[in-house]
Amino acid sequence: TAPAMAASAASCTHCGKEGVGFKRCSVCKEASYCGAACQKAGWRSHKKTCEPPLPLNAVMESLQAADAADDWRGVLKWEGR
Repeated sequence: TAPAMAASAASCTHCGKEGVGFKRCSVCKEASYCGAACQKAGWRSHKKTCEPPLPLNAVMESLQAADAADDWRGVLKWEGR
């Protein structure tokens, strides 16, 4: 049988308490909270920066656009290679 994966330790975004099994923000998946009271108390400040993660296809499109803008084939052709 495969060994059980250890739960990763986290710290509460609001109070700083450390532990395992904290719930993460359902929107950004970045903020962790030790309980509902801290989640509610921390929402006013967290909502200012809370954004859903970019979908993988948006990340890939961004990387492809950056790669196209930095196309070395044109440079090599221009240099006569």
